[in-house]
Amino acid sequence: MNIFVIVENIPWTASLLDCILWNVSKIFNQSKKTLADRVKTLRREAGLSQEQLALEADIDRTYASQIERAIGNPSLKVICKLAEVLNVSPLELLGK
Repeated sequence: MNIFVIVENIPWTASLLDCILWNVSKIFNQSKKTLADRVKTLRREAGLSQEQLALEADIDRTYASQIERAIGNPSLKVICKLAEVLNVSPLELLGK
């Protein structure tokens, strides 16, 4: 018998897993919001439009908009490109 089958059938494991996943989801969404706010603020401070930012970072303008609205889920590569265009480190872009 597989141990994972036994663990899955213990009632408290489902609620524990739900709790862990909820916390991960919450942290992920907060991180996306922080990134969105930082990109928007730094872009405006640099005097760039979303279109200019997107062009320099080699991404689509609609994707830049999605990132600023915390809808997009940028890869590490895109985060690094945005950071370079905005003259900050990727860590600064993510809010340290």
